[in-house]
Amino acid sequence: MELDALDRKILLALEGKARAGVKQIARAVRSSPEVVRYRLARLEKEGVIKHYMALVNFSELGYIGYGVFCCFESEEGRKEALEYLMAHPRVYWLSDFGGRFDLAFAVMARDDFEFYSIFTKIKEKARNVLTGWEVAIRMELAQFPRDYLVKGERKTNARTPYFGRKLGKQVLDGADFAILKAISQDARAETVAIAKKTGMPASTVAFRLKRLGEKGILQGASPQVSCQKYGCQCYQLFLQADGLDEEKRRKIYGYAQANPNAIFLIETLGSWNFEMIVEVRDQKEFQRQMATLRQAFPWIGKVESAIIFDHNVKYDLFPLERQ
Repeated sequence: MELDALDRKILLALEGKARAGVKQIARAVRSSPEVVRYRLARLEKEGVIKHYMALVNFSELGYIGYGVFCCFESEEGRKEALEYLMAHPRVYWLSDFGGRFDLAFAVMARDDFEFYSIFTKIKEKARNVLTGWEVAIRMELAQFPRDYLVKGERKTNARTPYFGRKLGKQVLDGADFAILKAISQDARAETVAIAKKTGMPASTVAFRLKRLGEKGILQGASPQVSCQKYGCQCYQLFLQADGLDEEKRRKIYGYAQANPNAIFLIETLGSWNFEMIVEVRDQKEFQRQMATLRQAFPWIGKVESAIIFDHNVKYDLFPLERQ
């Protein structure tokens, strides 16, 4: 699908603010509500927007993210393995890769022991299908808007959704759990619709949504965008830094925050220090990204890359089931 200027503005306006009403989006992009409503429907129909997700900082609820990367040993059983991971209540991210890895997914667990138990069961389920396992603990993740769609530059002081940094001890009651579950993959649902789905008054839903935001659990909502649908490519970089210290950490974060093509930066504990996901027009632009990165950080000893065929096979920051 070929995006025009208005399509691009609408996609960018939705980043982090996907619960905004059509009138509010129309004001932001200087168009009419009728036109915006039509464009949204078209973007959804063409698969550019798969759906809208709630940005839940599950670290506030005491969960840690674990990235898992692997390869297919056999095509036999591939479909069953993917269906199992799609339905798993602790798998919050699943992507189709090309390069060193064929598949990546992320698991949320309360500690290393719980992760080990979950991971062992997954490996047993995917025995003779998946191999070459690598695990990276996700210490902190920052998500950035797709500023490359419109501006070509980014406001470095803009607030960005994140998870990690610290583990919280907040506990959800049944009502908050039900609300987050209702919007986790349908974040543009109107308050009245959420109320109907959860059996609560609309005023209660509105109050609780606001309070979840104030607590830092709900950090907004964004569209799940497939950049491949409008001709871009998505790459994940694995960065191994020599002598990483706080100054170097700040520089890498500043680079990603200022780079309009970077949409995620993840600090990890594992075989590499950072994962960065970038979206570019073509291979030539990707090579420019790589050259700029190496020039800016000569102390990055090793950089590996993988193309992401579909970043959003599954991306649900609240896949949990009520115990």
